[in-house]
Amino acid sequence: MEIHSIHDVAKLLRTAEVAEQFCIETSNVLEACKSGRLTEDEAVLTSVGWLITPDGAARLWPRRPTIESTLRDALVGKSWPMAQLVDAAKADILPLIGTERKRHLVLTIANARKLLVEFKDKTVVFYSDAEDATTFYVAHVAPIEPTSIYVCPRGIADEVYQETYDTPYEAEQRIRSFDDAPGWAKIVTKSEQIPTIGKRV
Repeated sequence: MEIHSIHDVAKLLRTAEVAEQFCIETSNVLEACKSGRLTEDEAVLTSVGWLITPDGAARLWPRRPTIESTLRDALVGKSWPMAQLVDAAKADILPLIGTERKRHLVLTIANARKLLVEFKDKTVVFYSDAEDATTFYVAHVAPIEPTSIYVCPRGIADEVYQETYDTPYEAEQRIRSFDDAPGWAKIVTKSEQIPTIGKRV
């Protein structure tokens, strides 16, 4: 494996991060690097220690539950006051994550209904459906995974757009918005191609 830029390093995991994400001992990760169980395309020794590709780690060890499912299971239904949203959310999130994720944790209020929780390896979004502006009520947690859908807003056959949303949850909400309205929306599949007249992002 060759590292050419800081962008290459950002995609790689340190041994402690692999240990945390895959729920194994750091010594097991080091042994896999030194013994060749992780190939030279999957792990490289640098001045700061071993750096490992996420794919290489996933090949050797089964993943534990995702961070978004851990946060969703623990925090959906939780309420935080908007005035102290970042501090209140952080206080509940910190006990649920390991040391490496704590080091990289950044919380950003996108708007009254969205709180971004960023780790080194992924960003998740907390969605609120609070009825008042003073409370953030956690209704859903989803990872940032841009998701495209086909949308025909008026139900006219030749009037189809492609729309892209930050998370599968937001795309699903858009699809559901047509339940009692004219038109339709559906997930884009690789096998099905529908001519569109434009894109909406």
